[in-house]
Amino acid sequence: MVITGGSSGIGRALCNCFIDAGYKVAIASRSVEILEKVKSDLRSEGHEILTVKTDVRVDNDCKNLVDKVIEKYGKIDVFINNAGITWYESNEDGINIKKHKEIMDTNHFGTVQCTKYALPHLLKSKGSLVGVCSIAGEVGLPNRSAYSASKFAMNGFLNSLRVQYLNKGLQVLITYVGYTSTNIRKIVKDDSKSSHFPPGYGDAVKEKGMMTPAEAATHIFNGVKKRKRSVRSSAVGQLTVWLNKLFPRLNDKLAAKYYS
Repeated sequence: MVITGGSSGIGRALCNCFIDAGYKVAIASRSVEILEKVKSDLRSEGHEILTVKTDVRVDNDCKNLVDKVIEKYGKIDVFINNAGITWYESNEDGINIKKHKEIMDTNHFGTVQCTKYALPHLLKSKGSLVGVCSIAGEVGLPNRSAYSASKFAMNGFLNSLRVQYLNKGLQVLITYVGYTSTNIRKIVKDDSKSSHFPPGYGDAVKEKGMMTPAEAATHIFNGVKKRKRSVRSSAVGQLTVWLNKLFPRLNDKLAAKYYS
């Protein structure tokens, strides 16, 4: 099985979940140094994994990742598109076109390119194609237009593939992850002009009630094992989506308050 963005956060926790369950695991990341650290740590615990330096924005890197996995393991039964970045658009920043393109290239086109090469092998194994999406891929969130756009696109892409290959034995699982305590938002905070951030942006106090990467990974792992079509691990996220369907005007007001 393969995990992009597998060297940290939810991806790293997913690595542990699947290794513990006896899977042969390959992880991809842009950082060779971090990949080697993960490999070394797991080797010290008696586990062996394949690591492949991969920038999901680069088509040839995505092809190389799949080729290396097939060369090593002979098949792919689970492919998790987890690599992703985010951006918080403050009023001071405005709409940043460069960031929009960067996030779309990583979150959406990274998923498309990796899936392009993994799909034939997943169809052969009747395996699981997984996308680590977000509540922001179902409901527009304030100051997150770039991130929401990329996740809406990812959501539509994977849902379309599910219908397209409905009778081919392929599981397509979309996981709508809520606020999770990872480094991704801390990095954004350092890269933004804003002085105000919603929960989860490097605030240790506000992060206490957030889901851990291990908890999020467990939800995703169980979704794969049960061959579900979707997983929403956050109670707040589930409520947000439910309200958006039934009371969209009310949900707009609540989302503007809660997620700002």
